[in-house]
Amino acid sequence: MITLWELKGKGERRYSLFSWRTRMALKHKRLDFTTQPVCLSDKAAIAFSGGRTVPIIRDGETVVRDSWKIAEHLEERYRDAPALFGGDIGRGVSQAFNAWVDRAVVPAMLSVIAADIHERVDPADEEYFRSSIEKALKTSLEQTRSERDDALRRLGRTLEPMQAALKRQPCVCGRAPAYADYILFSVFQWARVMSPHEVLGPEDPLCAWRERLLDLFDGFARNAPVA
Repeated sequence: MITLWELKGKGERRYSLFSWRTRMALKHKRLDFTTQPVCLSDKAAIAFSGGRTVPIIRDGETVVRDSWKIAEHLEERYRDAPALFGGDIGRGVSQAFNAWVDRAVVPAMLSVIAADIHERVDPADEEYFRSSIEKALKTSLEQTRSERDDALRRLGRTLEPMQAALKRQPCVCGRAPAYADYILFSVFQWARVMSPHEVLGPEDPLCAWRERLLDLFDGFARNAPVA
């Protein structure tokens, strides 16, 4: 059995976007797993991993941290299960896509939903979250809320390439979803779990794509506690 360490929020929410990448990768590989929720501020709980962030998995005697490294581990160890990357070229393209999502889409989404996340983190994490996020964004959570419409427009501009791509094919990876889809999906699931505000319009190709991914694995992501 694989154990996944991930962040806990109010109401049994699991809100780490990086852990959602791992969650979807584990389901894609048809692997059973249990979860160990931890507070964002409780670094002692994950010190055994040698790092300070989740996700972390323990797979037998092997401990792996970082969502990308976990995906590589699962692909290598469970070769007979459905592929996450589809070969070396797919792995390279997925890693490049991972970097773009982390550097462009994640910050854009954070500016939209930061104040909503703060309302739904575990109470023990409220002060830690506020301090770290206001430092990262260089503004107050209250200011992000007042500037949400502008942030939503910036997010829309950032997502334009993916809106165009998903007019031409049903998934990021082509005809069927794989790890690159889960990378992008994790950002929208993060918003869905922690914010009551919709960030996509029903006419958006990304909206239809998100709905397809929510239905995967018997509605695994759709059935998660949300805002």
